[in-house]
Amino acid sequence: MEKHFLSAFVEGTERESPKPWYNPDGDCIVYQFGDEAIVADRVDEILTIYRSVETGKSIGYQIKGVCALGRKFGRDTLIVNCRQDREELKEISLCWLLLAAYEDGPKTIGRRQAYSDALEYCGPHPRLTTRDLDLVPA
Repeated sequence: MEKHFLSAFVEGTERESPKPWYNPDGDCIVYQFGDEAIVADRVDEILTIYRSVETGKSIGYQIKGVCALGRKFGRDTLIVNCRQDREELKEISLCWLLLAAYEDGPKTIGRRQAYSDALEYCGPHPRLTTRDLDLVPA
């Protein structure tokens, strides 16, 4: 029997797991784990937490000023070396980036909780390759 042309939409298709991505125009990293409506909760000038409209649970975040953080704390403190398929990759650690951003502001309870939420959800992709991300000239 012939398959209906809309069957993929009805049955659903598998999607790739969400990954962080760098927006060079905004100099920010965006990472959203769930595919649902969100409310953006601006924590400070660096971190914005994305929360589910339905549950209020954090399902992602945005880190702004990535290049400025790299210059301030030094590229080497944020870059992690790893090997993949006999090729050495340079990656930025999202956890290190979040910790560096937290160091830069007031130590309030609400801010601490927001950064804790973001760190908890570094998820299965806690790093972003530096091929697309040039923090500081080498």
